[in-house]
Amino acid sequence: MFRVGQVVTRLAAHIQSGDEFKDLWIEGEVVQARVSPAGHVYFTLRDNVGQLSCALFASKAAQVALTPRDGTKVIAHGYVELYPRDGRCQLMVDDLRPAGAGDAYLRLEALKRRLTAEGLFAMERKRRLPPAPRRVGVVTSSVGAVWHDIQTVVGRRDPRVELILAAAQVQGIGAVESMINALDGLAQLRDLDVVILARGGGAAEELWPFNDEALVRALARFPRPVCSGVGHETDITLADLVADVRAPTPSAAAELVVPDSGATQQRAERAWRRVAGRVRERVEARRRRLETARRMLDRRAPATRIAVRRQRLDEARRALDRAIARAVPVRRSRAVSAQRRLAALSPLAVLGRGYAIVEGADGHVRASVFDLAAGDHVRLRMRDGRAGALVETVERNG
Repeated sequence: MFRVGQVVTRLAAHIQSGDEFKDLWIEGEVVQARVSPAGHVYFTLRDNVGQLSCALFASKAAQVALTPRDGTKVIAHGYVELYPRDGRCQLMVDDLRPAGAGDAYLRLEALKRRLTAEGLFAMERKRRLPPAPRRVGVVTSSVGAVWHDIQTVVGRRDPRVELILAAAQVQGIGAVESMINALDGLAQLRDLDVVILARGGGAAEELWPFNDEALVRALARFPRPVCSGVGHETDITLADLVADVRAPTPSAAAELVVPDSGATQQRAERAWRRVAGRVRERVEARRRRLETARRMLDRRAPATRIAVRRQRLDEARRALDRAIARAVPVRRSRAVSAQRRLAALSPLAVLGRGYAIVEGADGHVRASVFDLAAGDHVRLRMRDGRAGALVETVERNG
């Protein structure tokens, strides 16, 4: 048999010791949102199955653009803690996103983690670009500036290189299937040296086909090295991660793939770009690890612990206020009742009904006729004053 404290303490230790509850994205509807005087935001996330208390401390709330409001649907990031004193679980929030905008992001992150675990993005499987390519396949749209830019760059750097266009749709419905078909067609060419997958810049949703799992796997199994040049330098898709070399733009991809036939310096610059691309990927991976470590450190930092204690102090203060509010009317009622009972027992109340108290010359009360004698001077204490009297006779009962 266990005591309550033993079970709750073990549950808290289990939650805090593993990684299962330390890095969570949770979607739900915000209810009971409120802000404490210290700037901490407390709210509840619920769905049609259950609900979970959440706390967003002031230091984190200042860094989050979204403010939780009742009725809004959000995706909250944080870790779960269980407080043994009241047996309550709480999500300690450090990030908030709108639920609608976050679905695609979460699916992309989940796909990225799964493909990373499979090793599709590992540096060990990436191939070097050929030092002197002669036939270069290009998967891009046949209309627009990208194909023209690649032809211009390659013609300037080495006119002897043959470009083979595998025209494909690069955005919208059907883009994924079109690009996979283009890759499959180029894979049939035995003397092909390398392939460029290219698309110009655009909004995030326009680049979404380059995050499709089917396209990523088609690029991973392609028999020749692949250089991606999708969007702008800040646009990184899963196709960029799986490609053997990632270029910041389509023109840069052409420069990386085709060496300048007469410039040793340019060859050195090309090598530097390859190194820089790989360094950026590693730096990004290290940055993600650093961010995870920072979040774990924040959870153990004194500021966070102080904020937790302040939250508990807020709760204790509210409980004390409620107790005082309940106790005052009860104590007031008891005092009124006691006052009434005391008034009922007061001798003055008896005097008010016509009775008098007899006091001797010494000021002491004479409660019996045996304490009086004829000729004694006495005072009668009545409801509204005193009167002097002379005892003329004394009559005793019995």
